[in-house]
Amino acid sequence: MMAKKNLYWLLLIILVIFGIFYFNRNKQAPSSNSGMNRQNCLSDDCLLVDNLEYPVGDLNKEAKDALNKAIDDEYKAMSTYQKIIDKFGMVRPFSMIKNAEEQHISSLKAIFDKYGLAVPNNTWLEKAKAPDTLKQACQTGVEAEIANAKLYKEELLPAVKNYEDITTVFTNLMNASEQKHLVAFEKCN
Repeated sequence: MMAKKNLYWLLLIILVIFGIFYFNRNKQAPSSNSGMNRQNCLSDDCLLVDNLEYPVGDLNKEAKDALNKAIDDEYKAMSTYQKIIDKFGMVRPFSMIKNAEEQHISSLKAIFDKYGLAVPNNTWLEKAKAPDTLKQACQTGVEAEIANAKLYKEELLPAVKNYEDITTVFTNLMNASEQKHLVAFEKCN
């Protein structure tokens, strides 16, 4: 029941964001590029929201550190799952969860943008490794998702308690790890 409620809220947030971008894109003045107009503009300035200035504010050091740790952990998971896919093929649940990790990273990048912070590079692309067997890979997924949820719960969420927007994103990411990813990896184990 709680998972359905979280999914409902996540879908609602996505729809609201899409609506804001869609309707505001249609209000933008045409681009100065010849042949470009509000309907076919693909540049970043089409995504600007009227009367919203970025960055929206400053984050304290603790919150910035929490964002950096969050995106690093999501990079680690995505890169590890990609290495497993590279080794074993497009096997589930890795193929699905890797895509989810990409969405998690996008959510975090949006927070970085909102607060005018540079998005760190993914240092895990070369460091991540795939285990020898698919069974070991499933166990790696179990351990990674347990550690991820624990990181959010015990360290990252307390660090951003004064930032409702970041708290919401972190909570959604933690819940996805605990309630969806972990369950999928336990089944494949």
